[in-house]
Amino acid sequence: MKKVKVNGAPIPEEAVQFEFDRLVKFYANHGMTPDEVKANIPKLREKALEQAIGAKLLVDEASRLEIPVSAADVDAEVAKIAAQLGGMENYRKALAAQKIDEAAFRKELEKGARVNALVNKACLGVDDPSEEEVTAFFEAHREQYAAARQTIVESHDAIKDLLRHEARGRAMDAYVAELREKAKIEYEEETECGCGCGHHHHHN
Repeated sequence: MKKVKVNGAPIPEEAVQFEFDRLVKFYANHGMTPDEVKANIPKLREKALEQAIGAKLLVDEASRLEIPVSAADVDAEVAKIAAQLGGMENYRKALAAQKIDEAAFRKELEKGARVNALVNKACLGVDDPSEEEVTAFFEAHREQYAAARQTIVESHDAIKDLLRHEARGRAMDAYVAELREKAKIEYEEETECGCGCGHHHHHN
């Protein structure tokens, strides 16, 4: 597994795993078959690593810019998590069970809200996909939709969602690329050297 440092801080394995799980879920929800997912695992791992680097760069940049977030922004993040857990009571129980201090947790969420604000800023210029683009996508993947017996009406919102996700993704990639230019990113490959001494030599 590649190890990466961003501005001297290593990217934790969990961060990469988190991005990887998210990618798999996203593609599975958008019609990629389990076999296709399997076939794409190396690609998805690479992408997950890149996204974890991007996420770290965004967190660093958001705190550097001290993007203001309101208590309401943090409340919205709390509400999102509570909804996933099935309500505020479960959210409090979950924190208590893991002995997490709610104030400290809100501080973490504040980082998330900061990053969201930064992401929204970076995506300001991104237009919503047009109806023509949605139709063109449907036409291009007509066979898949026919196989799934889905009409354009049924798949319209999902396509729009996918295209919006991709357009925002491109804007984010461009923004993260700018951040990468300024950042120090070190890759360490764990490789055995050819001399057979069994030592690991690090290549940046």
